[in-house]
Amino acid sequence: MTEPTPKLPPLAAALPHNPSVMIDVHGAHVAVPGALRRPGVAQQRVYDPGRIVEHPGSEVHFPPIANGLDFLLSVVEHLEAGTERVSARDLKYAVLHLAAGAEVLLKARLKLEHWALVFKEPAKARLSELEDGTLSSCTPSEAVQRLRDIARVPISEQNARALDKLAKHRNALTHYGLSGSAANARAVESQTAEVLDFLIGFLDDELFPQLSDEERDGVEVEMERIRGGLQQIKAFVNKRLQRLNCELAPVMDRTTQCPACDNWTYVAGERDLRGSPMTVCRFCGRDDEPSAAAHMYCLHVLGLNPFGDLMAEYCSACGDVALVAGARTAADQNAPVEFCFQCAAVMPDTPARVPCRLCGQPWRPYGDQPACDSCLHVDYETL
Repeated sequence: MTEPTPKLPPLAAALPHNPSVMIDVHGAHVAVPGALRRPGVAQQRVYDPGRIVEHPGSEVHFPPIANGLDFLLSVVEHLEAGTERVSARDLKYAVLHLAAGAEVLLKARLKLEHWALVFKEPAKARLSELEDGTLSSCTPSEAVQRLRDIARVPISEQNARALDKLAKHRNALTHYGLSGSAANARAVESQTAEVLDFLIGFLDDELFPQLSDEERDGVEVEMERIRGGLQQIKAFVNKRLQRLNCELAPVMDRTTQCPACDNWTYVAGERDLRGSPMTVCRFCGRDDEPSAAAHMYCLHVLGLNPFGDLMAEYCSACGDVALVAGARTAADQNAPVEFCFQCAAVMPDTPARVPCRLCGQPWRPYGDQPACDSCLHVDYETL
């Protein structure tokens, strides 16, 4: 007499024996590694029929690395690269979740160095606050600085600026809504590609070596899908950049790096419908008046501090305060120049700055002006 075939649970019986299949709770959507889930659709994870199934309403438990990966999965799900169907809501959650995922993963590595380093003030760290989640933690920029200085994690200036810009966009988006460059689908996709690329390498080099073989196997499907989403986004970005190569070739000497999308497609000397000068990014569409373009370039590309660093200066060619020292153009990305976002003048970057006699900050004197602009604009009657 043959033994009856054991009955499998309804969900498992409907699935092939494939450890990487993902299916939603209604059985309506199946994805394989590298494919994207639909945003907002709850899913069950099945690695083997009858094992490791996530049900709606199950206990919320996301260890740091799994939590960071879940945020990154959400990012690639919300960005449908190369389509016109990306909604404002998709953009919002792509920015928010990318920033959250980056912060979680950076602090996970910081915690491996020493758990007190994730606190705002490590000297006052208490393990009980870390365990119950009541701690006041360091900012993302502080986490990057500590990883570089204490843990000796190699994070380039370019990646550090990208992470800092992302954190600022997340804060602005959280408090003021979706506006400006954060509402631009092309800029968000370009930034996402840059930060995701860094985070995947960061995971491979700094976090996964600390996991057991079983733990690494458990996240491999998610990593394949994140890599697949990144490739889609990068392919869209690269395809558009290739289309722009021909039209940018004649204006390379007045093209700089865009403060919104980071591509070398920010062209000064353009004109709006009224004939007024503008700086326009031909990739993401950002457009700024010359003085605003100079300020945003100093802030987001050069990473200057508006409260302590010398920002835009007087241009001797056109007389506008739109000249940026240390800028780089697409004509030679390795040679710093003085670039005017008003008249697109390019001059050698001369080291003519001197300390201001009043405040000590570096400034570039012109005419018979005795001190820097900031000091001369101080109303000493109110001091």
